[in-house]
Amino acid sequence: MRTALRTSIVTVALAGAMLVPTAGAAFAAPATAAQSAAASDNSRYEGKAVYIGEGLVAVLRNKEEGPEAWIREVGPDWKPGDTYMVHVVTKLDRTQPHDKAKGLDLELTKAAGANPVLVVTAADGSAKSYPLPAGQASTDCRVGPVGQEIGAGMSAELYVSELGPKVILMEAGDGGRGFDQLDRTHPSLPESAGIIARIVNPSSAKPVFEWKTQGGNDTVGRVAFPAFPKGCKPSYKFTEDKPVTKPGTPAPTSTPAQVKPQTAGQTSVVPKGPVAAGAELPVETVADTDNTAALVAGGGLIAAFGALAASVVLRRRRPTQG
Repeated sequence: MRTALRTSIVTVALAGAMLVPTAGAAFAAPATAAQSAAASDNSRYEGKAVYIGEGLVAVLRNKEEGPEAWIREVGPDWKPGDTYMVHVVTKLDRTQPHDKAKGLDLELTKAAGANPVLVVTAADGSAKSYPLPAGQASTDCRVGPVGQEIGAGMSAELYVSELGPKVILMEAGDGGRGFDQLDRTHPSLPESAGIIARIVNPSSAKPVFEWKTQGGNDTVGRVAFPAFPKGCKPSYKFTEDKPVTKPGTPAPTSTPAQVKPQTAGQTSVVPKGPVAAGAELPVETVADTDNTAALVAGGGLIAAFGALAASVVLRRRRPTQG
């Protein structure tokens, strides 16, 4: 009897242990499939990679999405043929043709034409040009950048295009490092940013940029965006959003008008960061880890120990029944 009981205990324990690799194998296939799918999507980001200095490469594309220069951080030892599918610093295209990174001034020139060129200007003023692959010309519906100093060592670049108003916030140091970007889908910095920067009426025909970078009783600065380009149609319907400032506030003008600070109506949105160019900065993704296998394995072990406990109880009862 004892030999049979020991044999059953060993059998149950082995069955419970075998559940662990079985469950892991069962859920390994979807993760592998997801990673393979992510890898196959790299064609959307592949292009002509050129080293532009400061540990950065520009991946130059000009396909159905239009001209694009994806600026990626690869390190100072990168050479042609090495991988470039790494961290994205920023992206230049027809809607955002200008940015700065690691002391380099980056500008996508002739963006509306069939032969755009990336111009990279170093801190010492020297410039290099990198032609993009030839593509299709388009109507340039972009106005800007219009520069605006907003205090606290920060500046803003205002743009208008068929996609709506956009603001690129820059901070001093590191050659004008990007701080954040505002647009119709992300019109305001969150309160945690420590400053006020927002687009008032971002979906209207006359949006206004407001900012306040100093504390205390400092006033809010306001400036109107450039007029919407003639001959271009917006990709959205003009609507008048709710005003951010109180009634009686002076109407926005082309120059900053000083008004009392207001915070009502401020949208709390998690900042996208300087790369969010397009909001989308779609970058390569890695499938999330699925812990379902661990749960299944745990359930198998619990069942095994339950069976073991039942065997022990049975062994204790049998002598009393005899």
